[in-house]
Amino acid sequence: MKYEKLDINSGSKYKWLLCGLIMGVLLIIIINLIFSYAKYKSVDSVKLASGTINYESADLNVIAMYKNDGDGDISMDTIPAEGNYELSNESYCIVGGNKENKIRDVFEYKDNKVYIAIDQKGTKCYVYFEKVKTPSEKTLANLNLKSLGKASRFDDIACSGCAIDVNGVYEADDDYGTSYYFRGSVSNNWVKFGKKGSNDIYWRIIRINGNGTIRLIYAGETGSLGSSSTGKNAVDSKAYNSSYDDNKYVGFMYGSVSTPTEKYGDAHKNEIKSDILNELETWWGTTNLGDLLGKIDGATGFCNDRQSYNGSSSTSTPDISTKGYGKVETYYGPSIRAYQTFQPTFKCALKSQDLFTLSTDRGDGNGALDKPIGLITADEVMYAGDCTGKVNNGYWLYTNQYYWTMSPYSFNGSYAYVFVVLNNGGLNYDRVSYTTLGVRPVINLKANTKFKTTDGLDGTYQHPYEVA
Repeated sequence: MKYEKLDINSGSKYKWLLCGLIMGVLLIIIINLIFSYAKYKSVDSVKLASGTINYESADLNVIAMYKNDGDGDISMDTIPAEGNYELSNESYCIVGGNKENKIRDVFEYKDNKVYIAIDQKGTKCYVYFEKVKTPSEKTLANLNLKSLGKASRFDDIACSGCAIDVNGVYEADDDYGTSYYFRGSVSNNWVKFGKKGSNDIYWRIIRINGNGTIRLIYAGETGSLGSSSTGKNAVDSKAYNSSYDDNKYVGFMYGSVSTPTEKYGDAHKNEIKSDILNELETWWGTTNLGDLLGKIDGATGFCNDRQSYNGSSSTSTPDISTKGYGKVETYYGPSIRAYQTFQPTFKCALKSQDLFTLSTDRGDGNGALDKPIGLITADEVMYAGDCTGKVNNGYWLYTNQYYWTMSPYSFNGSYAYVFVVLNNGGLNYDRVSYTTLGVRPVINLKANTKFKTTDGLDGTYQHPYEVA
């Protein structure tokens, strides 16, 4: 038998045979690589009724979807319309038998689709949607509070043991959206923010404004808080305005034209600071609040509602042409609501004139303030639980002290009157020149305010919310 050595160069038949074999092997390898890559990296689609979930995975076995409109999670089989809902932080996947929360960071919700990037077989994802929250709803949730809806009536008091409403957080419209306010005998609206000297300053939340900012009223300082359930005034014995013989003196600021003024615009032009505004600014200067302006909102205003009316009845209508100046007898909007209609409002009728905002951040207001500070309004007192002529020592604004609001009541031909809270908690009015009434500063924290997460901070006097 004769053996011969194969020479691949000796004939074209063997040459092409070997080349074909090599090419075939390479082709098989390339095809396998392509399919292997596609198996784990290509984007596939799973049709879900009106929506589509796209995923990067070979084996995305289970997708369960839920939505929450505020009443708990509800199972669903369609992707909700984008804009009304957003992906919730509750979304997660089961990877290798373990719950993986971080994977939600690679969830994406756009164009009515959800994109989920995963790279392990057997992954099961659970997608949660929640209704898009307004700024005030976000702040409400941030404070772990819930609304009881709209209050039923405002012609009687709301307090501990009263039959009117349930104590808690309620809602009403304001100039920015939906406002959430504390009503009745509540104890979970305490905040610690700022210092006066070495003392911490304590506040109570009046309401969450519709833009998500938080309105606070002064409640005392370390060592001088008064009652643990109420607080005290910042300054005692101060007149709202020492002058009183013109309509203009119901103003937080007023016109410089000499008395008596002869037209509405002259009386209520914001040129001269009231005595009480000067007192607020003096107090501000004794604190460190000027160093905390980054946390205080200056564009959310304080309403000194000076819309004048042609009478004092529930059928009276606004009149700024023949009322509201000089010594003309005049009733203002807050008096109609407090004594006649019993329908308070968080909306400011004449924002460009009466909504006091910071000069450097005027928003929709008048930009007349040098410091972002004001007073509570008579309407806010009514929302909180009291109305005119009623004694109420069982709601959260009661302090056993007299203090001013910034809401005009009337001018009776001789004297200017502004609403006050009495030492029995009731809402009433007094001459602006009375010097025996206290001053409780009001400020607004920004909508994105962060609070410390220390265990036990529940907004009570013992464990107030603390601004981080």
